[in-house]
Amino acid sequence: MFLLSLWYGILFLIPSEFQTYLRKENNTMNKVKYLPLIILCMLLTGCGNKNNISKEVPTETAVHTSEVELKTAVETESESSSESDTKTVAEESSETDMKTETSPAANTDTENTAPETKYITIDLSTARETHPTGDAAAPFDLKIVSEEENGIDFANEWYDRKGLSLPMIGTDWNSFYDDNYQYLWSGEELYIFENGTGNCLYVLTYPTDKWYINGNNACLRDGIFYGASVTNGYAQPDTCFMFAYDLENNKLLWRSGDQTCNTMNFIVKKDVIICGYGFTSEKDYLYQLNLHTGEVIASLELKKQPDLLVPQDNMLYVHTYSYNYTIEMQ
Repeated sequence: MFLLSLWYGILFLIPSEFQTYLRKENNTMNKVKYLPLIILCMLLTGCGNKNNISKEVPTETAVHTSEVELKTAVETESESSSESDTKTVAEESSETDMKTETSPAANTDTENTAPETKYITIDLSTARETHPTGDAAAPFDLKIVSEEENGIDFANEWYDRKGLSLPMIGTDWNSFYDDNYQYLWSGEELYIFENGTGNCLYVLTYPTDKWYINGNNACLRDGIFYGASVTNGYAQPDTCFMFAYDLENNKLLWRSGDQTCNTMNFIVKKDVIICGYGFTSEKDYLYQLNLHTGEVIASLELKKQPDLLVPQDNMLYVHTYSYNYTIEMQ
């Protein structure tokens, strides 16, 4: 800046003095005398402008460069920060997903937790005939269509020969089913399984004799178990009866009269239980009991003791000691 100021001073002062001097002296040698001074001023002026340009232009360029570098640095930092944030979010999301997948709570709902099996012993030693107040039940109208002597054959042979069908499982006559449950006799215990899941809900023990056919002689409905306590032999007090037992509350609901059931199986149809009783030198009957109270609501006398009952369509096929019956059921 100093050289620039000096140049402008020389530019305005020297030429004026030089022109005055020329007019006064009018001497060529004197003109030559001042020539070096003029050249020196011109050189100094040129050097001064060159220096100013070289100093000012880089400064402006530096400013622009600084702005570009700053902008680039900011953008780079922003991109780096964005990538870091994205990576952090992705890592956190991945960790969260991993925790969700490996967390025990995530699999809790999918696990099938089977209910605990209930072991129940039904004590009937002091049970007496009892009938609570309950809904009325209308008996079926049973009409004998045919009867024939069977030569005292076995019930399972008659069953196979007639091509009859009961809801049995396997061929051992110890496992059967209904709409909701499967039943299995194993020794003195009755196992009850839930259809679909196969969960064993109950294992029941109660006093009853077994026949060579031991199926379709139990039924579970709405938590109430219907069974028969059978004694093989002549009539005795408190033997050969049916009962209803509340499994949830461990309570006997009703017990039918003595000698109302010693058949190998019984039938539960609507609100009625169909069973039978008979023995040597005794009366032989088919009985219909009210499902809700255990009371006998109808009976049909037969010639011999009934042992196996098979409902099919609207017919009831009955095998007895020495006769076979076909009975219409309406």
